[in-house]
Amino acid sequence: MPTLIFQLTLKQWDKSQRHDAFQTAIANATNVYPIQSKPEFRLFELPCVFDQHTLDFTTEPLEPTSAEHIIGNQAGRPIKQSLLEDGSAKLDRFIISNQQNSIQLAYEDEEGNISKIGGFKNGWIQAQYQWRYRVEKNNEIFWLYEEVTLNAALVDEIKQDVFLAQPPASTFNTAKI
Repeated sequence: MPTLIFQLTLKQWDKSQRHDAFQTAIANATNVYPIQSKPEFRLFELPCVFDQHTLDFTTEPLEPTSAEHIIGNQAGRPIKQSLLEDGSAKLDRFIISNQQNSIQLAYEDEEGNISKIGGFKNGWIQAQYQWRYRVEKNNEIFWLYEEVTLNAALVDEIKQDVFLAQPPASTFNTAKI
């Protein structure tokens, strides 16, 4: 039976890490990993895998080449998951829909504008966006920056290397819109 696989990778850093050395390390850090999870839920009557990874560059020691790699649903910030009124599902800012028996992926920005990304017929999709959000910790307010990557595939058989065996068939990056 076909299975939907969603792998979400968060790269997190703070405002002090916006200089070249950190940005080079962040850009060079991988956003594709072997699948570690099993199907957890169903969407459009298909089993779904949700595999979450976080690279936290804010972990001590703050060196340009170090990041803590955290795996699992508790990696990084909680990811919002919801079912929409039209039967589509939302995973963070990504919308998964079933249109005429074709699974489609779209992106919704902070203003509610939706960009179509595409379907899964020709292989897997990699979609990215960057943002920042306010964090309050120990009575201090600071900005946490984040690059979010969604690797998504519809496969006949779950293989750990689904995203490693070949490059994405299509890519989407809000920085290039």
